[in-house]
Amino acid sequence: MSLKQARHAVLAAAALALISQPMAALAKTKVILSNDTQALSLKGKSFELLKTEIEKRLGDKAAVELHQSGALFDQKTQIQGLQLGGAHMIAPTVGIYSSITPKVNALLLPFLLPNEKAVDEAVKDEVVRASFVPDLEKKNVLPVAIWVNGPRNIGYKRKEPILTPDGMKGLKIRVQSAPIYVDTMKAFGANVIAMSWSETPTALQQGVIDAVEPTPNAWVASKIYELVDNITVTDYCFDFYVVGANKQWWQGLSKDVRAGVQGALDAATAWNWENAKKINDESDATIKAAGVGIHTLTPAQKALWVKAVQPVWKSLGTDLVGAKVMARLQEISAKYK
Repeated sequence: MSLKQARHAVLAAAALALISQPMAALAKTKVILSNDTQALSLKGKSFELLKTEIEKRLGDKAAVELHQSGALFDQKTQIQGLQLGGAHMIAPTVGIYSSITPKVNALLLPFLLPNEKAVDEAVKDEVVRASFVPDLEKKNVLPVAIWVNGPRNIGYKRKEPILTPDGMKGLKIRVQSAPIYVDTMKAFGANVIAMSWSETPTALQQGVIDAVEPTPNAWVASKIYELVDNITVTDYCFDFYVVGANKQWWQGLSKDVRAGVQGALDAATAWNWENAKKINDESDATIKAAGVGIHTLTPAQKALWVKAVQPVWKSLGTDLVGAKVMARLQEISAKYK
């Protein structure tokens, strides 16, 4: 889909969302939630809880819609959909926001922030926040919460395990269309194909790609683990979601409605953080039980992967956010490794 076609699709979806509501719902505050992943994923469940909690708190004051699996906007169109008001809240992986603020790439630099505790401190740090939050707000996107996703690892349709970056050569791997994912996999030596998650299972089945790198819960929710032979546990990136609200919509909510939405968001966020590790661990067990080979790197092997991505640290780290922000991110990283 071209950029022009994507924009037309966004405008059409936004218009449809506005005109297709029953008259009775127009008196209520409309809350449109759009999720680009499966309903059974960790994020999908977090959205389900958010919808339930909003309805519980606001009752007849709100008309809540939840669109799962990219049914309203997919990974390519959700940012524009949010900006134009076709959706009111989305939760893409942080890298997707690089289309409107490239500096967010630094938050996902490979082998930098190793876990949820490091992510939590980084996104709350004033030096780090100043590098990307103002840019989001200028583009009508208000970051309102952080949801956990999990560690990204590389799975592939090959009988032999990949234990060093040399093994990535010739591998056709799907990534999200964000520079941090694309450039990292290129640094590992792979042939990169960017596509939306909703297109990925079919692409893997048909041989358009032969590798993917999602988190454990996404492997299982999509059943895509059934299509690969092996997974290499690189833990190259601890991925997370930035819940973004349409800034104009959020600021236009009445005081009581905003309080209800915020309370619901707090509850969904708490559930997400409390259950992320459990769900990912359960997903890992499901994958292993299915007979997929799971390969953990030795320290010496992992050092080769870390070395391979050092140019990415410069191009999508220091060159984008500056030495001060990078120093702060490295300070935070060192505390949790």
